[in-house]
Amino acid sequence: MDQLRRKSFAELLGDDWEHGVEAAVDIALLGRYYERIADHAVSVANRVIFVVTGQQVARNDN
Repeated sequence: MDQLRRKSFAELLGDDWEHGVEAAVDIALLGRYYERIADHAVSVANRVIFVVTGQQVARNDN
């Protein structure tokens, strides 16, 4: 998700973007919201794994 958000942000800043500032801001915010949702999903999955197995999952922060 992090890479996808960075890639879309780079696209928005490129010279090829012709959809206007409002659309660019909307896309940038949407990417941030999706990234946040993905972070929460990983957190929930790690908690479920802990409840089921009693083991904590090693974090993979990029």
